[in-house]
Amino acid sequence: MTLGLWTSLGLILLGGILQGSFGVPMKHAPHWRHENIWLVFSFTGLVLFPWLWTLCTVGRVAEVYVAAPLANLFTVVAFGVGWGIGAVLTGVGMNLLGIGLGLGIILGVCASVGSLVPYLALEGGRLSSARGVRYLAGTAIMFGGIALVTAAGIAREKESTPGASRSRGSVWTGLAVCIGSGLLSSMLNFSFAFGDDVMQAASRLGTSPLWTANVVIAPATSGGFLANLAFCAYHFRRQHSLLLFWKPGMAGHWVAGILMGAFWFGGLALYGMGQHGMGSHGAVLGWPILMGALVIASNVAGMLTGEWNRTGRRTRGLLAAGCAVILAALAVLAGAQSGS
Repeated sequence: MTLGLWTSLGLILLGGILQGSFGVPMKHAPHWRHENIWLVFSFTGLVLFPWLWTLCTVGRVAEVYVAAPLANLFTVVAFGVGWGIGAVLTGVGMNLLGIGLGLGIILGVCASVGSLVPYLALEGGRLSSARGVRYLAGTAIMFGGIALVTAAGIAREKESTPGASRSRGSVWTGLAVCIGSGLLSSMLNFSFAFGDDVMQAASRLGTSPLWTANVVIAPATSGGFLANLAFCAYHFRRQHSLLLFWKPGMAGHWVAGILMGAFWFGGLALYGMGQHGMGSHGAVLGWPILMGALVIASNVAGMLTGEWNRTGRRTRGLLAAGCAVILAALAVLAGAQSGS
């Protein structure tokens, strides 16, 4: 089964919407600390759902991993661990710089590195070709949109918490952490881009092309779970919050964590299908499209949950302009893929 360009693009956009909304259920777990709900999310979204999905869609799973080159399988898992460390640093960076500025820097670096490195590696650095120029133009426009959304996020913080300030040291530390987070977070896309030998092993054993990316998703996200587990364990020990799991009346909190995992992994599964349907350039062009959709969805979700209620017309105008520029970038990137 093969997917057309626009179907693949739609799957990636829907994946970005799901991933951009995954944090909404967290607002419905007020009696847990961050590490409690993050562990439930991490286990369900990075281990349980990925392996269940792989077992349901890929036949002869064990044989696939035995047949795949061990070095390539290790590379996939290693990239997953790197991405997991980046995910942990995301929270640290946003705490130092604020959500608007921190997330904007992280997503900007993640979108650029996550797509540029596979392009240079897989295309031999042909950035001067017609498709390469379109790709660079679309990526540059995407960065402009993310910058506008970031500016809106900074303005929202100032309006929501007037008088708040950060020392120069914390700003530089936060900048370094956010850049590091963006670099490491891009590694999840490297698992797709450079996990071709594992996917080919699945194809040889009869897996449908639509599902071959799943054999990369499960080991990559499991590697990422190790970093998140270490992060949660550190905070459980420090905050003595492990007992909150067994506090009476926490059923809704468990559901919220599971929904976070379902939203996040559902988005990643759709991205895996969409980027494969876009052909050899899927990991290159699909990643910035996913990041753009994620930025838009996360901010729309924030508006719907009241995060932008205290902002003025100018700040909301910046947000709307940023989203419009991101949509324009998506159109340019789609044109680069179709060769139009």
